[in-house]
Amino acid sequence: MIPAILKDNWKPIALILLAGLLLWGAHHNGYESGKFDTNQVWNIKWAKRDAKDLLELAGRQEQERTEEQRRQNQINQVTADAQTQLDKARLDAANAQSAADKLQLTIANIRRQLAASETSKLSSAASSSSARATATDMFAQLLIESDRAAGEYAEAADRARIAGLACERSYDSIATAK
Repeated sequence: MIPAILKDNWKPIALILLAGLLLWGAHHNGYESGKFDTNQVWNIKWAKRDAKDLLELAGRQEQERTEEQRRQNQINQVTADAQTQLDKARLDAANAQSAADKLQLTIANIRRQLAASETSKLSSAASSSSARATATDMFAQLLIESDRAAGEYAEAADRARIAGLACERSYDSIATAK
């Protein structure tokens, strides 16, 4: 069953097959070794590139954190300044209210004096100046109410102005930083 050519020449054929197998193994080993070396070189390059990218990312993140903190500090300062201005405006409003209270007390005293002087006159003279006393009384009441309203409007305007200026300074601190 084994051909005669194989029976007689099996040693050289085996030797040729063994040599071919050894050559293929050497070639394959060299190929795999070269592929491994090339992959190592590229892996090192990629690792260096990845490390560089991570360092750049960390640097950018640090810059962004620093910028964010700077902006937040500016906004905090603007807020503190606005609060100081609001406190000053409240103090000014309290002083104005105190002055208004004194003015109202003075007006009330004048009204009492006017009413007392009107009642001590003769009835005919009192009736002729009654209209004048009523007009004076109405004028005094109008003055009191307008003073109160002016104080409320001034307080609201101060709050709005301070808030608007604080908003503007906050925006400017962020917009100019770009």
